[in-house]
Amino acid sequence: MAHNTHGRGQRRQKGYISIEWMFALIAFAIGVGYALYNGGGLLGSSDVTNEQANIGQLIANTRKLKGRSGYGSSGTDLIAQLKASGGLPNMAISGTTLYNAWNGTVTVVSNGITFTITENGLPQDACLALATKTSLSQRVTTSINGGSTTTGEVTSAVATSGCSNTSNNNTVAWTAY
Repeated sequence: MAHNTHGRGQRRQKGYISIEWMFALIAFAIGVGYALYNGGGLLGSSDVTNEQANIGQLIANTRKLKGRSGYGSSGTDLIAQLKASGGLPNMAISGTTLYNAWNGTVTVVSNGITFTITENGLPQDACLALATKTSLSQRVTTSINGGSTTTGEVTSAVATSGCSNTSNNNTVAWTAY
C-alpha cells in the first residue's frame, strides 16, 4: 500500500520553475552577459590567431613557387601565382589584392632569391603579437613599420618599440629566404 506523506491539509508546490532552476537560470544569464560583454576582446584574439596562421601558410606556399633563379624578377607580385596554384589562405581578396582581418592590404612580392610578405593596417596589439609569434625562424627577417630588420625571434621589447602606432596603422614585413 502506498503511503501518502502529504496530509489532507497540505498542498504540493505547483509552480513552473523551482527555486533551484531559478538560480541556475540567473547564473546562466550572468554567464551569457559576461561572454557578450567580453566578446570583442575574444574576437580580436581570434583574428590575431587566424592571421598568424595565414602568414605561415603564405610563407609555406610561396616557398613552393621558387624556381632555380628564385621567385622571378625583383618587384614581381606573387599573389596571382599563389591564387592560380591554390596557395592563398582563407583571406579576403579583390582581384590580386589580399586583405587581412583589419581590412589592411597584404602583399607578397619577389626580391629575386627571396620574397617579402607585408601586412598593413595592423592595430598595435596585433602588430605586437604577429611580430613576436611569427618570426621564430632563422630563415625569416622581420621589419616593423619600416625599421631595422631582425633575423629570427623578435623580442617583445623590440616589438613594443616598433609597433608604436596606436591608430591601427602598423606594418610588419617578413622576408623569407
